[in-house]
Amino acid sequence: MLRPDLIQKVVWMGSERVWVVKDPLSRAFSYFSEQEREILILADGSRSVAEIASECNTRFAPQYLSVESIVRFFADARGKGLLLVDRCGTEEAGAESGVPRAWWKNPLAIRVPGLNPDQILDSVSYLFFPLFSPFAILLATVLMFVAAVGVVVNFSQLTEHLSVAAARMQSGAGLITLFGVLSITKVVHEFAHATACKRFGGECREIGLMFLVGVPCLYCDVSDAWMLPRRWQRIFISAAGILAELTLASLAALIWFFTVDGPVRDVCATVVVVCSVTTVLFNGNPLLRYDGYYMLSDAIGIPNLSAEATGVLREWARRFLWTSPNTMTFEFTTRNFLVAGYGLLSGFYRIAIFALIMLMIYRFAESYEMADAVGVLTLIAIAWLFFKIIRSVLRPPASRGRQIGFQTRRPILLVTAIVGSVAVIGLVPMPRTTTAYMTIQPGDAESVFVTNSGRLVASVVNGTDVQAGQVVATLVNQSVELELVQARGQAEQLEVRLDGLRKRRLTSREAGMQIPVIERSLSEAKKEQQLREGLAAELVLSAPNAGRVFAVGKRAESTAGERESAYWFGTPLDPANAGAWLEEGTKVCVIGDPRTREAVLFVSQQEIELIRKGQRVHLLLDDHARGEVRGRVSELAASPSQEIPDELHRPGRIDAHVLDLEYNPYYEVRVVLEPTASPLPVRLTGRARVDVQNASIFHRIVRFLRDAFA
Repeated sequence: MLRPDLIQKVVWMGSERVWVVKDPLSRAFSYFSEQEREILILADGSRSVAEIASECNTRFAPQYLSVESIVRFFADARGKGLLLVDRCGTEEAGAESGVPRAWWKNPLAIRVPGLNPDQILDSVSYLFFPLFSPFAILLATVLMFVAAVGVVVNFSQLTEHLSVAAARMQSGAGLITLFGVLSITKVVHEFAHATACKRFGGECREIGLMFLVGVPCLYCDVSDAWMLPRRWQRIFISAAGILAELTLASLAALIWFFTVDGPVRDVCATVVVVCSVTTVLFNGNPLLRYDGYYMLSDAIGIPNLSAEATGVLREWARRFLWTSPNTMTFEFTTRNFLVAGYGLLSGFYRIAIFALIMLMIYRFAESYEMADAVGVLTLIAIAWLFFKIIRSVLRPPASRGRQIGFQTRRPILLVTAIVGSVAVIGLVPMPRTTTAYMTIQPGDAESVFVTNSGRLVASVVNGTDVQAGQVVATLVNQSVELELVQARGQAEQLEVRLDGLRKRRLTSREAGMQIPVIERSLSEAKKEQQLREGLAAELVLSAPNAGRVFAVGKRAESTAGERESAYWFGTPLDPANAGAWLEEGTKVCVIGDPRTREAVLFVSQQEIELIRKGQRVHLLLDDHARGEVRGRVSELAASPSQEIPDELHRPGRIDAHVLDLEYNPYYEVRVVLEPTASPLPVRLTGRARVDVQNASIFHRIVRFLRDAFA
């Protein structure tokens, strides 16, 4: 029999009357047509299933309902916890309605059980009722229009500032600010739902904390809005959160227009993106089960749109597989085709969103060396998803008695075909690429480094053509010169003393005995002199090859009022740096062919094993009109690089803050570029895509798991 404590109310869904049945224990809603509700009413505890079927056929003639169809309907109702079943004279609930939904079924949106805020909302919600007046809605609409026009006019400036703000958000304080903005905007979103529901006479049953993709935010249960009789009220309640966020984004955009660069402007830009783009893509998108979905579902009059779409697709697939005479008849109507099309689009979109979120988490986890764990969990989640889909489709249709008439050969053949197709697709080698960050250098480039610290006294300028061995820069180090003078003086003193002893050895036996000692001391002094002369020679930097002198990465000017004598800025060979102190290891310049260019890729240790000489490379250049440039791998470094160019130390490239060349080594790969009309600018950066050896999907998965657990 039907549970007597259920709350039932009729509402209009489009042009049809629909009965909404609310379970007060689980607070779940079920939707039934007039005919289905009549069947439930007949379940009063005194009729058998056969008697209910006979009564239905009398009331709904000429339509015929079989006993099997009635049984399936009651089984579904019992699964929703709407029936009491009499077993051996005791009535018990057909389902445990009060059991909460397991959090792991939706790990991206975990809800923590909350409190009933209805009494608190009764005391404060009336303060916000003026926001639902026609004047307030018109004012918000005008505000959104003005902000949208301003964003379109200043779109390039806004996008440029967003890139700067995103770079600032990489720090700890920036991430806290971002999470704070997300949390506050979602609180406003949910509070708008709650106040709108109270405005039209509904109730907010629960308010609590939800972790949306790990970000804490508020959630409100306003599902009682489905009990409201007017459709426009239900749609407005569903849209209230989106409207509130768009209004907040409009206010933030107006503040952004009239503020200067700083933290306030960064927060406003973040609010504009979070409350507009993400709200439309997620909350306003009907393909996800958020506000846009409930608005569409109510507008077209299909309350369980997602569940019905899933049922249509599943029943069609099972009917095709089993072709059983006992399978529920499912008409191929236009409505069912549209619902099935929505189900397919929704499924693909959800998979794409899940993949995008997991990719973002994977990239974030790379900074903390947890990317492998995220990748393994993603593979497990995808495998579990496909297993659930296949199990649902391949489950035989319910039938009373023995399953006679099922064509079991077709499912077996189909499963075999699917497994074979997966095996073929997984084992066939497919094109594969790997990416790396790169910088442009002149052909046959050789770097000039400071090997002994000193003060710069003379140098050539950037752009000078030099020959091999020509002096590029001269340094002075007083301590090196002093040590060289001392070593020379010591050697000269020993030479004079040795010469005197040799002259007196015929007349003095003692002089002859001292000669071997002085000779050994002189030999050591000569070695010391040679060492000091070598160090002094290192203060003269010569060109290792013939070519043109190209500047290296620029160094920022000192923020102090007066430039320190030991500080250089710009490039080391700039004339303004005369007299500046250059530390050991400073890269002074690069000397190479002025007519040719080559790309230097910095490949991580995990990917260097895929690189081979002769492989084709596609260069995607930053901020350059030429776009893609092609080339081929010409040389691979045998040992890890000792430094990363300064131009690659920026957001979106190799992060200098987390770079550790000892634990995360990078290898240099040189690429010969195809001839171009004009040489590319030196130190131009970008991303390189290398066409490596083809590999199957199974091989890639095995390689990923090997690297993850190595």
